[in-house]
Amino acid sequence: MSGKRNHTLLKLVILLLLVAVLGMSGWLGLSFKRAEGLLVEASASYDQMQLNVEKNDYAQALVDARTAATLTSQAADELDGMQWDIAARLPVLGTDVSAMRSISAIAGTLSDDAVIPVLDAWDELSGSGVVVDGQLDATQVQAKAGQVVQLAQEISDAEAVVQTCKEQADALPVSHFGEINSWADGLRSTIDSADEFVGTLASIANVVLGINSAFSTFTGA
Repeated sequence: MSGKRNHTLLKLVILLLLVAVLGMSGWLGLSFKRAEGLLVEASASYDQMQLNVEKNDYAQALVDARTAATLTSQAADELDGMQWDIAARLPVLGTDVSAMRSISAIAGTLSDDAVIPVLDAWDELSGSGVVVDGQLDATQVQAKAGQVVQLAQEISDAEAVVQTCKEQADALPVSHFGEINSWADGLRSTIDSADEFVGTLASIANVVLGINSAFSTFTGA
């Protein structure tokens, strides 16, 4: 009788575990889809940001970049929690989960620590009259030297962040799902475009620093 009771209890435990696993799988699937939708929106905002950079509308580009950063952060939140921590440790599937979480994390770092600071600094330079229609005003560079040096340095520093993001994206594992691999490729493409425009602005920032240094040497300041 005791053996039969234990056998029934074991079947009940197995059934409950099965229900829990299926429930978690369903929850993870829904969470993944929400994260995917948020990343699609973030990508669209980033594309719009690039268009505004090309128009020298850095103020609107900054708005777009912040929108993309918010959406990326929300996507990362969807992939956070105990259930995802457990899934990340599972054989085979864990690699896919880790890859998706890493994609969101890298995208967040790119936005928060490189793209937004660069656009913020450049917008401030534009607002101060140092940059007009994408061109430098040498007299304003000297007149606002302290602000210019600080902002130019922030732009230069962002290059290192982009490089780190690039290395992390290149190290992403190959997923068993083509969808996740497509997101990884999209992230690498985004990083490449960020590297291009951050690099361009950093080059101009270095010119700003050079102008300021030349003025300082000439005036003996």
